[in-house]
Amino acid sequence: MWKMAKAYSVAKREIADFLGASEDLLHLHAGLLIFFAAALVFRRRMRSRVPIALVYAFAIANELVDAMSPGSSANRWESAVDIVNTVFWPTLLFLLARRRAKPGDADRTA
Repeated sequence: MWKMAKAYSVAKREIADFLGASEDLLHLHAGLLIFFAAALVFRRRMRSRVPIALVYAFAIANELVDAMSPGSSANRWESAVDIVNTVFWPTLLFLLARRRAKPGDADRTA
């Protein structure tokens, strides 16, 4: 378990270095990528709860893995900021899609 957490952390750092992006920016992109990919893979609209639930699940799982990584110096505040960075835009898109949904639409409550 520890080896997997360490390998995951190393892979994340290598991606950040390769792209020249900060971790905050990677969280923003990851959240949007997960949101859109989940909508496409599961054939759900953005107003469905499935894509947004997966974004939240991945964001929380990512922070749990970060906390388990050997030598992790992440504190609760940093973890909270990472989660907010990951879920902010997908949540906004989800809420806007829900607002624009027609009453009685089956996907509105799905």
